[in-house]
Amino acid sequence: MKSSKKILTASIAAAVLSIATMPAAFAEVSASVGIANKYLWRGLDLGNGDAAVSGDLKFSTGSGLYTGIWGSSGDATNGSEYDLYVGWGGKLGMVDVDASIWSYNYPKVNIDPGELTDLVLSAGIGSFNGTLYEAIQGDDNNDYRYVTLGYDFGKYNALVGIHDYENTDGNPTHIQLGYNYNDNLSFGVSQFVNDEDSAAGKALGADSDLQFLVSYSVDIK
Repeated sequence: MKSSKKILTASIAAAVLSIATMPAAFAEVSASVGIANKYLWRGLDLGNGDAAVSGDLKFSTGSGLYTGIWGSSGDATNGSEYDLYVGWGGKLGMVDVDASIWSYNYPKVNIDPGELTDLVLSAGIGSFNGTLYEAIQGDDNNDYRYVTLGYDFGKYNALVGIHDYENTDGNPTHIQLGYNYNDNLSFGVSQFVNDEDSAAGKALGADSDLQFLVSYSVDIK
């Protein structure tokens, strides 16, 4: 387990460094900062109602490869968070596809790069899109994944998120509706509608309270 974690950590670090150190002619740098009234993650308020500040620094190439770091003021339990990611996005025929690896890191509780890692696969055609978050490190029982199905229509969007547990009773499901007032300001509501009282829902901390989200982000060029 430790050797696989070291190999995974080294692979992520090597990919991040290789793209980030490319000459400016081959790599584009972008950044953004944002603030939200809460840290809403997969339908759950991880900050117990506290506001969250986040930022993202991304390096991308013309071939679709990208890497970067995303950070947030964090959740109430684990503290400040930073995520390292590397991936590729592009088109296969008429389908928009993206594949990436994300490492979630929490210095306060000594969760280091490689200990919590997801493989993220997404595909979309037209206004429809779907994403799979598969835990490849940190889920010892290999029984949890998160799946979303979404639809965008103009400034509005809708998403169904399913917490899929293979060995635990229940698959807590939430519905999220959003409205983008402009390129910076957005609003959303999210609510669990299924299995929040199951064994999986209780372990997850899901409840039927309606979550309201307002966020403001700015791209830095």
